[in-house]
Amino acid sequence: MIRYVWLWFIGLLIVSMSMGLTACFPEPPPHNLPTLPVVLDITPAPTIDLDATATVYASLSRPTPTVAALYVVQAGDTLSTIAERFGVTVDELVAANNLTDPNFLQPGQTLLIPSLIGTPQPIPTPTP
Repeated sequence: MIRYVWLWFIGLLIVSMSMGLTACFPEPPPHNLPTLPVVLDITPAPTIDLDATATVYASLSRPTPTVAALYVVQAGDTLSTIAERFGVTVDELVAANNLTDPNFLQPGQTLLIPSLIGTPQPIPTPTP
């Protein structure tokens, strides 16, 4: 019997709370307020001549690693010994190979040696 009284009390509490919450909502406005049309001032972005940009970018010569510019790490190698051997700094080796930990090398790992990359020759542009 006590269980039913508690259930009735909880149900009454839920109903009274929901009725109390609906009384908190504001009244809707009596009529819709007029709206003004939105005027956007759109400024076009400057255009880029993609053909000219692509041509200039394609004509730039970039050094590419060749087999001669790569070194395979041997057991016992460190970045400092490799850098000394090829006449570069440890920082240059780290930057050229995107190394996160310069103290961690694995035998068989391939490193790009910046000093062995030849200086690129500019590509002549054809004249019409």
